[in-house]
Amino acid sequence: MADEHKNRRKYPRIRASKAMVVGWKSVNQTSTSRVGTMSLGGIFLHASNPPSEGSPIEIVLELPTGQIRARAIVRNLSLGKGMGIQFVEMKPQDRAKLTKFLAQEEDTQKTVAVARTARSRPANSQLAIWYRREEAAQIQFEEELRRLIELTGKSTYYQLLGVTSDTPVTQVKKSYHSLARRYHPDNHMGKRDLIASLKELMAVITEAYKTLADADKRAAYDKRLAASGAFTMHRGKARTAESVEEWFKRANECLRAKNFVGSIVWLRKCVESSPENAVYRAMLARSLGTLPQYRKEAIGHFRKAIELDPWREPVYLQFAELCEKMELPDLTHAIYSKLLEVNPAHPKARERLAAIEAAQKGQKSPGLVSQLLGKKS
Repeated sequence: MADEHKNRRKYPRIRASKAMVVGWKSVNQTSTSRVGTMSLGGIFLHASNPPSEGSPIEIVLELPTGQIRARAIVRNLSLGKGMGIQFVEMKPQDRAKLTKFLAQEEDTQKTVAVARTARSRPANSQLAIWYRREEAAQIQFEEELRRLIELTGKSTYYQLLGVTSDTPVTQVKKSYHSLARRYHPDNHMGKRDLIASLKELMAVITEAYKTLADADKRAAYDKRLAASGAFTMHRGKARTAESVEEWFKRANECLRAKNFVGSIVWLRKCVESSPENAVYRAMLARSLGTLPQYRKEAIGHFRKAIELDPWREPVYLQFAELCEKMELPDLTHAIYSKLLEVNPAHPKARERLAAIEAAQKGQKSPGLVSQLLGKKS
């Protein structure tokens, strides 16, 4: 939030071009409106019949830096003019497009203003414009640096280098060298206040490159991403991460209501979209296990969940309990034994394993006695 306020101070509200139009949709209306002013926090739209204050609204805005989608709310109305709306939700990549556009527009408008002022001083006009462009370039560079440093803390190596899991090593190398040329501290020795941040960024960029450029390290990294559920962050999917989050939310609502059929429907969607996510797999397996007709399928998902993340003790326990219900003693024994490899002190696993082994011995003893008695007779 603090960074956003800094950006608002850095890029104040600008007046948009008369040709700029926004598509928007409220509960009862779908329309387009000309843009009045715009900032990182919101936008003013000219509209003859705007929704009432407090109405939620969705907008689509085409900018030179790319299309932006956002959820917003109508904050104020100007009679006969239009409405001021506040952005309440926007994807990080869309916010980056908006930030870049506002920086470019501010630079352009300041340059025009300087040029107009400098008409009375023609000898200095070119110098003034040059200084203004240098200042705008510095602002844009610092904004890009801040965004990349943020990515180092919450994104994958693929996102940081601007590549995907399918990108060949040659392209990964090109992307790395491009970033190194722009952000290496040696290229910015005159900017002492940025040196520490640049060193921090280059350390992570270099580690990302070394990982993705090495086949073995990259495979191990992909496996860790898959186990954590982050793999879908850098893979080109038709379904958005927001959709998967919504499906997962609905699945949890169904589980709380013990509506297992409903949870299966939503969790199947999650697994289809993110097949390498161990959490989705395990939860789907657990839901399937509640219904006898789906228990065999549940076994397959439990196996995959453990393969993706072999350190989740509750998954072993749920899997073993299902196998006990299905009267599969050998598989149950194997699962509890595997759980004890993960946690040798697990009380439930030790208890159930001992009971299974005792039951198996008890079954063998009567058979042996019967054989001995049969021989005597």
